[in-house]
Amino acid sequence: MLGRIAVALLVYILCIFHWQDTVTSVGQLLGLGGFWALFIPSALIGLSVYRIADLDNWGIWDAAAMLTIGSFAMLAITNNPEATIFELIKGVVSFSVAAILAALTLKRGGSSG
Repeated sequence: MLGRIAVALLVYILCIFHWQDTVTSVGQLLGLGGFWALFIPSALIGLSVYRIADLDNWGIWDAAAMLTIGSFAMLAITNNPEATIFELIKGVVSFSVAAILAALTLKRGGSSG
């Protein structure tokens, strides 16, 4: 538990001080201004890292945390919210189709005929 808190706090501090320009630009692309453009994305990234750091219990919230971090990273790289949303939707649909196909394969017992 203390390790998760330490890692999340470290990432939060890195977002505030080391990646300040990048996090602020992401916040501004999300429509935030001033202090909130730095605080809200940093807090979301810190909370996402806190959630992902629990290696014993993985689930849907970890996927949401990874999606949050990935979307902020893509937004920081592209500086284009429309392209980022398009890529996120494309990725989510692709993984959903793959999960459905995997579930159907497991249901059939993996037989090919």
